[in-house]
Order: sequence, then structure tokens, then C-alpha cells
Amino acid sequence: MLRSFLLGVILLFSLSAQAQFIIKGKVTDAETGDPIAFANVLIQGTTIGMTTDFEGNYLIESKSLGDSLKVSYLGYLAQSKPLGKQEEQTVNFQLWPTSFELGTFVFEAGENPAFEIIRRASSKRKEFDKRSLEAYETRNYTKIELDVDNLSEDFRQRKSVKAVTAVLDSIRQLTNDEGEKILPVFFSETLSTFYFRNSPDLKKEIIEKTKVTGVGITDGSTTSQITGSVFQEYNFYKNWLRILEKDFVSPIADGWKTYYDYDLMDSVLVGQDSCYRLQVYPRREQDLAFTGTIWIKKEDYSLKQVDLTIPKAANLNFVERIKIQQELIATDAGPLLPAKTRVLVKIGQVTEKTAGLLAKFYTTSDVIRVNEPMPTSFFNQAVELKPDFNQYTADFWRSTRPDPLTEEELAVLQMVDTLKKIPIIRFYSEGLKFFATGYLPVRKVDLGPWTEFGNYNNVEGLRLGFGLRSNFKFSNKWLLEGYGAYGLVDQRWKYKAAVTRILDRTRWTTLQLRTSRELDQVGLEMENLEGNSVFLAASRFGTLRRPFVSTNHRLTFQREFFKGFLLTTGFNLAEFDPLFNFYYLEKDTREFKNRFETTEFRAGIRYGRDEVIIINDNVRASLGSNRWPIVELNYAQGMDFLGGDIRYTKLNFYLYQRLTMGIFGVGRYELDAGKIWGEVPYPVLKNHLGNETFFYTTAAFNTMNFNEFASDQFISLRYRQSFEGFLLNSLPLIKKLKWRMVGSANVLMGSVRDENVANVPVFDPLGVPLRSFGRLDPSKPYVELGYGVENIFKFFRVDFFHRMTYMDQPEAKPFHVKVSAQIIL
Repeated sequence: MLRSFLLGVILLFSLSAQAQFIIKGKVTDAETGDPIAFANVLIQGTTIGMTTDFEGNYLIESKSLGDSLKVSYLGYLAQSKPLGKQEEQTVNFQLWPTSFELGTFVFEAGENPAFEIIRRASSKRKEFDKRSLEAYETRNYTKIELDVDNLSEDFRQRKSVKAVTAVLDSIRQLTNDEGEKILPVFFSETLSTFYFRNSPDLKKEIIEKTKVTGVGITDGSTTSQITGSVFQEYNFYKNWLRILEKDFVSPIADGWKTYYDYDLMDSVLVGQDSCYRLQVYPRREQDLAFTGTIWIKKEDYSLKQVDLTIPKAANLNFVERIKIQQELIATDAGPLLPAKTRVLVKIGQVTEKTAGLLAKFYTTSDVIRVNEPMPTSFFNQAVELKPDFNQYTADFWRSTRPDPLTEEELAVLQMVDTLKKIPIIRFYSEGLKFFATGYLPVRKVDLGPWTEFGNYNNVEGLRLGFGLRSNFKFSNKWLLEGYGAYGLVDQRWKYKAAVTRILDRTRWTTLQLRTSRELDQVGLEMENLEGNSVFLAASRFGTLRRPFVSTNHRLTFQREFFKGFLLTTGFNLAEFDPLFNFYYLEKDTREFKNRFETTEFRAGIRYGRDEVIIINDNVRASLGSNRWPIVELNYAQGMDFLGGDIRYTKLNFYLYQRLTMGIFGVGRYELDAGKIWGEVPYPVLKNHLGNETFFYTTAAFNTMNFNEFASDQFISLRYRQSFEGFLLNSLPLIKKLKWRMVGSANVLMGSVRDENVANVPVFDPLGVPLRSFGRLDPSKPYVELGYGVENIFKFFRVDFFHRMTYMDQPEAKPFHVKVSAQIIL
């Protein structure tokens, strides 16, 4: 009996000694609800702990149990919670972000041990950079969520917002009592295949399925092209990462020591890999650099994972936080590809009475194959939608998602569906789209553009107009558009009508017939200023310079033969009917003529090697190029048949490129050169664009007057530099204002042949002196230099320009001040 009792006691103590406690849970951001990866979880009073995985989850198995659990991570306030005595328990944490403050660095004797690790990692960038692969293909799942946050009481009390107060009050389910309320406005899921090819550098994404729901989203085809992974690429093996059109320096860039300092924290095991864990800090808090943690493998000094944040103090507008988390895996060929990427962008309130914006992006990737390049013809279209991209079932997404949607995400979907049906929400979302795009969708047509609804000038007086165009709901093969306008003083109708047949959407091929009658100005033609709406509107308001009525009939054919290479050709019949005292001498008879007609055959090519193009409903839209310049070559032949009065030949070459220049910011240059053969009236010449308005524009010479110079052969170079925070970030008082320096230099060389000078008579048939046109000295360039400051009060820019040559011209001014307003980050 005693033996049995003692045996039972020993067995009880033995079982107690082997008892296993299991603690699990999830660590999330209290503001956003996003998981916090790589956070440290530790049982207080012990050395037992772990780091959270990419989804913010942790699971600790321990034979001993402390009284509390502590979670900490850089950039967040640490938090502790008590532990119960049960063998298995779930403890979730929500951590509040804290502002990163750059402390004073203390440099001790000897080299920082972290430097040698970074030096080796940087030296192996090419070895592990995915761009060194001949090709790769990945299968991607991308999830995007947009939320309105920082819902201040003033914002909630607005009359327009009170209409949705009931909805706002019901979103408590999206966060718990520790979090903040948010208002979800967009949610998407996308399944796609991404292709990359080296030499030449080509990319393509095929959107297989996409599910889009959002406030103000009327057609998913356009939105679906930008919800995939092609716009969520973050490669830390590049020297500079472009995020929100800003260039941020990588912690392992070539010049890492110029921008960063590092702390070697410890050695940790990440999966099966032993890694160095390093903290990175920007040396200057306002530089476009990261702070956070990187893990570098001891074995080969490759990046294992990153958790980096752009500090609030960085020289950015409206952006409170940008956070990037990424896990990388090695391919069979050696270079790394991201397996998981999570990005959070938090946009702050513009004013205290408005709301902020929260954007969340999540992408998982599975490597399909590497070094098996697709043919170059395959990459003709950067983003391609499969025909059934928007046809799916709920079961499809349940089986496709790497992880099921969380309760918060399911609530987001329900909330977005509810919000977009509320009338006041629909009113404001459509209003914002109308202001931004110029068009208001109404079923199968879009009303607009609103810039044509009204204007006032000395010729037309009050001008009233109205326009519309068909949209994707009407047809994906036909685009009909037009407008009509009437001047109450000149009592003339102006109009435009166009019909476009889309023959092929894959290799973009269109045929367009267009007719128009409009009031124009010599050197300020609407056709040449379509991309500068503010400057165009300002130049057409008030007193018009050398106005004329322009009538055009045009047939145009376009086709993209391979990626980036677009051919345009067609015919144009035009009439020039001046509303000012104008005459020219006919070439053969030397008779006085005050109007003329032209018949042109036109052909042009445009090539952007890495230009990203999306199809916005029934028109192409360029999202710019990354590394390579955009080149255009245009040819026009004027003929004396089909009503044409003049024979001539025009040839024009244009080159544009954006240059990333590291610490010096971003440069942009435009090279424009052309030549005209034949004797022509001066409105047919190249009338160089001046700017007499108070507004700054990149399209013009800002110290040149309207109609000041014309040329029949010319070459110009316009260069502008945005220095971002260079120099001003180092000045103690100025850096708090976040001002940014800008500079520019514009040079023009041109000339006019004698026959085109003699084409303009000195007097009209009644003996009244005629105004001629200004000409440049072939040996003397026109030069203007500019400098200025942008980001004044986050919106305004002031430029100061000095005119360096041709100061003897009438009305020439040596110094000009131009202002502009812009929304930049």
C-alpha cells in the first residue's frame, strides 16, 4: 500500500515536471489592424520567447510559465499582459506606433561591427538581385484595402457626413476597444501571373481573376489593371526604390555609409537560417531613407527579410508612415525573389477638420520557373486582362487565397458594399471623379469635359459649351465624343466631333475620323496644349493673341507593333481664317492672301522601351517610363491638292527622360528639334511657346513673350531639377518647413530662311503696316535660367527666372516670377 502511494506521488511529480504550456496569439497594429511581423514575444522573467511570423502570429511552448507576456518592437510602444495558469491560452496584442526620433550617434574607437556585414551584403547585390536572372515567372495573389481614418469629431459633425453617421457608428466590429475607427472605401483581390525578361528589360502581368469593390468604382476593367503585383514591386537590391514617385535609398545601396548608420543587435534563427539582425537608421532624419530592421544570412550575406519604415520626419507631404515588410526566398539559380510583401501607407489629415487615408497592400508569390524567357513579342502589353477576369465564384476565392480573410476583412467588404449605396457617398465620389477627370459618367455616356462649359475672352465674350463621350458600357470597340460651344459676342459656333473604331485592344490599333471648328491663337493652338489644361485655360481667358478660326478634318490610324513602339499615320485638312490683320504672299504669283488651307499627310513613331501603358476604358494612358527615354519622330508633308494651298515638309524629333540622381534628387530633360522645308506663312512655322501668364509651366519658355520668336529650323533643350531635400534638409530652421529647391535651364537655337522672312509683306493692300514675327540669330542662343522653392505650405511653388539673352527685344524683361500650385508628396 505504501509502495503504491509513493509510486503515485513520484508519477504525479514526474507528469508535472513534463507539463507543457502553450501560449499563442497575434500581434497587430492598433491603428491599422495589420499584423506586426518579426515582433519580439518574451515570457517575463525567463529567456523563453520568439518572434512573430509574417502574419503576426506566435506560438510558444514552454515547460515553465511566468506571470506575464511582453511584446516589443522598434517603432511601437512595448506592451505586457498577464498570463493565466491554464496549459493552453491565447493572448493577442495591439501595439501603438510611436514616433521615431533620431538620437545622437556615439562613435567609439574601431569600426562599427555592423559595417563589415553591410559591406559584404552590398558587395553581393548583383549576385542576389532578381534582375540578374535571365527571366522569371511567378504566381501572385495581391490584396489591397483603402480606408479613411482619423475621423475627427469636426469631420463627423459635418452635415454631409451625418448622413452616414449610422454606418460610421457600426464599424466598431472592425477594431477592438484598443484600436481606432476606420471607414473602408475599397477592397480588391487579384490572382495574376507575372513575367520578367532581361536583355531587353521587359515585364508583363496577366490578370487572371480580380475582385474589386469600392466607393465610386463604376467599371472594374481599368481599376483591375492596377490592382495586381506589377505596381507592388519593392527590390532592396536596387540602389533606389521608387515609392509614390519618390526615390528612397536602400540600406544596402552602394553609398550606404552616406545615408545610414547601423546597430548589430544579435544573431537569430529565422526558419532554418542563422541571420544577423541589424537596426538601420537614417543619418539625417529628413532624408528619403528607411529605419527599421533587416535580417542578413550569415552563410552568404543575402537578405532574408526586411521590416522597414519611412520616418514621419522624412521630407514628404501628408505621409505619416510608409512601412514595408518582405520575406525573400532563393531561386534555384541563386538570386532572390520576394515570397511575401506587405506595404502600409498612412496619409495624414490635410487639415484638422478633414480625414486621413490608410492604404494596405499584401502580395504572396510562388516561383513557377526561372531562366526560361518568353519571346519579346509576348510582352507587347504591360498589363493584360483575361476575358473572364471578372467571372468567379465564392468557392474560387476560398480555394485561391493563401490564408482565409480575417473577420476584419470580411467586415470591410460588407462595409464597402453598404457605403457605396448611400446617396451622399455616391454624390461626393462622383463629384471628385468629375473634377479629377473632367467627365461625369451617366450610364453609357460621360458628360464633359467641364473645362469646355464656360470661358470669357475679348473675341467670344462669354462662351458657353457642353460636351459628352461614350464610355466602356456603350461599347469597347467604338468611342464617340464631341462638344459644342457658342460665343455670345462673336456669335460663332465651335464644335468637335470624333468617332474612333478600336480594331485591336491587345496590339492597340485604332482608326479615328474627327472634325472640328475652334477659336485658336498662333503659337497657342489647343492641339499642342492638351496636356497643360491650367495653362491652356489661362491663355484662352482675357485678351487673345493673334486669334484665328481653325477648321480641321482628320483621319488617323494608330497601331502598336511591339511593346512601346506606336505608329501613327493619317491625313489632315485644315483652314486658317485669321481674326487679326494678316497677309502673306503666295509663292508663285506673289499675290496677297489673308487665309489659307493645308492638306497634310502625317506619320509618326513613338518608342518607350519600358513605358507602362494601361487601357483606361477606351483610351490609352501612360504611367511613365522607369529608366529609358521616350522618343518621338514626326513627319508631315503639305500638299497642294484636296484644297491645299501650300507645299512643305516638316520633320520633328523629341526626346524625354527622367533621371534619378541620388542625393541630388531627380532631373528631367526634353530635347526638341525640327526643320521645315518650303516657303510657308509664319503660322505654319514653329512658333515657340512663350508664357505671359503669372503661372509657371514646363511646356513654355517662361521669360519669352507670346509670338516672340518663330523658326523653320530649331533645336531646344529644357532641363529641370528637383533637388528634393538636398541642402535644405541640413539647415536647422529651414528643414522644419520641408521646402525643396528646384532649378531649370532652357536653351533654344533657331533660324528662318530668307524666303520665309520675305513671305510676310510690310504693308497690307490698303497700306496699313503689318506685324511680322520675331526671329532668332542662328549664332546666338536664347537662354533662360531659373531657380525656386517648392513645397511652400505643402502646395505652392515659386520660381524666379532670369532672361540671359535677347534683352534688346521689345517688351523683354530680365526677371520674371512665376507661381504654381501642386499636390506632391
